This record gives sequence, structure tokens and C-alpha cells, in this order.
Amino acid sequence: MQVAKRVLQGIRFLIAVCVVVLFSYMVVAILTLVAGRYIFGFSVAGAAETATFAQIWVIFLAAGIAMREKLHIGVDILYEVLPAVLKRITALFILLLGSWFLWLAILGSQRLLQIGQMQTSSALGIPMWIPYLSLPVGLGYFFLEFSIAYLKKVFAKECADNNKEETAL
Repeated sequence: MQVAKRVLQGIRFLIAVCVVVLFSYMVVAILTLVAGRYIFGFSVAGAAETATFAQIWVIFLAAGIAMREKLHIGVDILYEVLPAVLKRITALFILLLGSWFLWLAILGSQRLLQIGQMQTSSALGIPMWIPYLSLPVGLGYFFLEFSIAYLKKVFAKECADNNKEETAL
């Protein structure tokens, strides 16, 4: 169990570092582009393209971080009033349905990667599989955080404790 926690912490740290580095690069690239164009009268070739690719990676990686931090929009009014057993069943249903969707999206992104191996970007000639790789990597990380969040709900200790209290009443 300790090894799994360390691996998870390592993955989370790596993802957070990637998001910070990519976001920082994106800011610097756009500022350089704007300053070059409007102050110095020249354009930095490919800055907009690489900033766009960095933004794509940031979006897909940060979605998993947002899942971990419970920052995604959710309507849980009905869920909160359910008895503990129905909460677990609902969480399990959401876990299965969400996992199925994410699995299909990851499978679909494999075709995009195949296409990206034959394409290059217009400004710098970067292989398009690099920005396209953000889709399965980001969805995979989102799947990891999604699974953790909903497995906690399915096997929540407080649900079992609530059930005991409801039975006692």
C-alpha cells in the first residue's frame, strides 16, 4: 500500500510540475510574441504554435488535477439526500459509466495518434503526434483521479457508519 501511495504521489508531482512548466512556457512565449510584434516589429516564428500546443497539454493534464481537488462542476443535491446504500450504488454506477466513457475516449485517441504520425505542424514542422499525445495521457490521468475519487465514495467508511446509525434509529 505504501508503494502505491508513493507512486501516486510521484505521478501527481510529475503532472503538477509539467503543468507549471508548460503554463510558464506558454506565458513567456505569448509575451515574447506580443512584445516582438508590437514593440520591436518582428515576429518570433512558431511561438504561437508552441504556446498552443503547451495550452493543449495544460488543459488535459489540469483536468485530472481539478478532478483530484474536486473543482469540476457537479450537481450533487440528489446524491446528498440519498441513504448510504443508494449513495454507494450511485457512485458505483457513475464510476462504471465514467470509466466506460473515458476508455472509449482513450481508444478513440489512438486513431488520432496514428494520423498524427503522418502530419507535421504548419509553422515549425513538429510531429503532430506530440500535441495529440496529450489526449490519451490527459485522459489516462483523469481516469486515475476519477477512479480514486469514486472508489472512495463506493467504499466510504462514513457510508457504513451512516448505515449503522440509520439501522439503530
